[in-house]
Amino acid sequence: MSKLLFILVFILMPLTAHAQWYIGQASMAVNNDDYNEVRKKVIKQAIENASLQANSFVKIETTVTDGILSQSSSNLQSEHQISEIKILNESYKNDILTINVKVNLKSGLNCTKDRYLKQLIIAQLPLLIPAQATPGDVFTLPFHAVSRFKNELINQPNVFVEEVIPEMVFRPEINMDTLDLKSVKSISHSLNSQYQSQYLVFGYIRDIGLFNETESGLLSKTTTPKRNFTIKVFMYDRISDSILVENEYHGEGDWSFDSFSRVDLANSLFWRSDYGKTIIDTLFNAAKDINETLSCEATKATVINKDNQYITINIGTLHGVQIGDKFQHIKLNSIALNNTVLSTLMPPNDPTYLKVIQVSNKISLLQVPTEDDPIGMKQHQIDLYDVVTTIPQS
Repeated sequence: MSKLLFILVFILMPLTAHAQWYIGQASMAVNNDDYNEVRKKVIKQAIENASLQANSFVKIETTVTDGILSQSSSNLQSEHQISEIKILNESYKNDILTINVKVNLKSGLNCTKDRYLKQLIIAQLPLLIPAQATPGDVFTLPFHAVSRFKNELINQPNVFVEEVIPEMVFRPEINMDTLDLKSVKSISHSLNSQYQSQYLVFGYIRDIGLFNETESGLLSKTTTPKRNFTIKVFMYDRISDSILVENEYHGEGDWSFDSFSRVDLANSLFWRSDYGKTIIDTLFNAAKDINETLSCEATKATVINKDNQYITINIGTLHGVQIGDKFQHIKLNSIALNNTVLSTLMPPNDPTYLKVIQVSNKISLLQVPTEDDPIGMKQHQIDLYDVVTTIPQS
């Protein structure tokens, strides 16, 4: 795996407040250089040339494997970040490699930030092709990978991990890479009695195949056993019934173990190996993207109990809630659209604000202030499973 890190500073065009595609092209002579290495440099330059069309300050991380752009991500430094990169075409003529790319830049101007941690649960990550686990007898790798994924998410600044659940929400077929959102919704809501999290993270391990990489020198060839680690990750918002993250992440590392004996995945020697570190790096990239997405989501909490005195919501001190914090009550409405249902938050024209009166680790008790609701009518209209959210800043 080769990672190319670079920082682009641009001052040419005004900012946009929405996603926009930009086209970039780059060329380079191959000569006697390694074709794959030249291709990586050309892709990097083409991305840079495309991004030059936008006023931005973007740190781009691209992962190129066997000359194929397999994953690209970015860290937002100002108002733009790269959300998607596509290779349009490439040509090789007269020893010159030319590549055209299309880069989707999205604006962070409308990002809604607050200080609360976003709560999620993680489902198991099944192997798409179980037979790939035979070399090294690593059939338990998904279990270990999910445990490491949890650790990477815990270390993210905007994330609170409630639990790793045993269920595999998505069981993909080899010839089908589509998501049955209706099935995910059904399984997610069936977990409501066990878990309080708004977000469900799930996916699968696409590729852990073993292969040999051969490098040719002037006098000899060197062959190195390597192994892939490719995962597909989704993050589902259980309140709005929508997918917020759908990304694929790829890494590859040297395989330094006997492929005919069982590898001890619980041993730290494995996780310090090149392949073990590749897995951790790949999971870190996925956790980072989830964190960046959640950092721009307004905190939402569900009403899990109500009585004559208090409204109880499912977040507390572990998520950053403090006594005196204020939230806004929002109804969750369902809208029928083309044989499907869209769940949407509909704030009332005359919003109801609630104040945190008591708080514990995972729940908070709220009231509508007496001065805003002298006869308790507003609080009475808040129903079980309604939503409260942070108050928009004016």
